[in-house]
Amino acid sequence: MYFQVVTLALLALLPMVNPPTTATLLLGLSKGMSREHVRQQVNLAAIYLFCSLCICFFIGSSILELFSISIPGLRLAGGLIIGFIGFRMLFPAPTEANNVDINQSIAFVPLTMPSMCGPGTMALVISGAAQIAALPDEYSRFTLYSGMVTAFALMSLISWGVLKLADPVCKVLGATGIDAMTRIMGFLLVCMGMQFCINGIKEVAQDPAFHTQVIQQTTPTTENTPTP
Repeated sequence: MYFQVVTLALLALLPMVNPPTTATLLLGLSKGMSREHVRQQVNLAAIYLFCSLCICFFIGSSILELFSISIPGLRLAGGLIIGFIGFRMLFPAPTEANNVDINQSIAFVPLTMPSMCGPGTMALVISGAAQIAALPDEYSRFTLYSGMVTAFALMSLISWGVLKLADPVCKVLGATGIDAMTRIMGFLLVCMGMQFCINGIKEVAQDPAFHTQVIQQTTPTTENTPTP
């Protein structure tokens, strides 16, 4: 059962985390940074990813309930962040091109969140935790939880390896290639951010509670209706 949990969780996380997309984002954001600083950010991003996945799995639903945050709200917030970052990459300010902060930290935002551990990944991990909690007592909780944590560690290791490949790609592309890649990735990020927002709005529109609230607000009450 342990190996089944690890395999299934890893296969489910791979398309959601999507490390190659984050590696492309790293190429655009690391322009002007030293290679040592980029390697440090990659190492931190892998650690942050593992911690974020564990937090979402064990206490993610409690945090969302504590602050009354829904999954559609999480998607909308993530979409706005991704769209803002993409817009800055697509249309960089003239001052930013000359004054690059070589010590800028990009490990947590946006590499870990919302790129690798975005709303979709959080929703997947939180729903998986809810499904495990609903299983009968005959299933060993220690085996299930240890399998999930192992899958998170392997996912972080795979992401670390993919992000490490961004450094040799920078050498091949050069300054002109990195600038072109930055603008292309900026456009894709704007599209991804808008798609996240669209998905969040669709989920809100399909929520039965939303329809009930709209009907209650649009239906006139009998108290305000004048009697003949």
